[in-house]
Amino acid sequence: MAGINLSSSTLGKKSGSGGLVDSSFIIITILFCLTVAGFGGLRWYISSQDATLADLDATLKEGGLKLQGPTVDRVAYFDSRLTLAEKQASSGAVDSQKLLNELESLVIPSVKLTKYEYNAAEKFVVVSGETDNFKYVAQQVISFKSEKIFAGITVESLTRTESGRIAFSFKAKFN
Repeated sequence: MAGINLSSSTLGKKSGSGGLVDSSFIIITILFCLTVAGFGGLRWYISSQDATLADLDATLKEGGLKLQGPTVDRVAYFDSRLTLAEKQASSGAVDSQKLLNELESLVIPSVKLTKYEYNAAEKFVVVSGETDNFKYVAQQVISFKSEKIFAGITVESLTRTESGRIAFSFKAKFN
């Protein structure tokens, strides 16, 4: 066994207590570095989000300035008129010209209509006219009642004029 020196092996041994302190110091240092890196990364993320929000806020303010003025007011006014027109179109309003044509077709030949009023709010029509005798007034009421567009017909007035003719006024409600 030539060339082996056994005495040098005892000098190179380390003590067990120094290794534990060194390893815990390294772990604490690594944890501290990770905490500092996490905190720094979080601060960077928050600042980048703040910059993004500031850019979006500036874009919104610029867009808000573009959405002011007479052109936008004109578009908003047109939109409100269009909404109102759509609402009125869908409400099923009665076409008064068509209704007048239907009423005229129901008038018997010996009756002369003198007045026609249409009330869209309360949904009724007032028709006034003249005829020679009460028989034609009764026939006219029956003619109007035979039509299904009316829910009820009432005689508002029935008088004799100075010329001897019968003046009448009917009020007809819609279905």
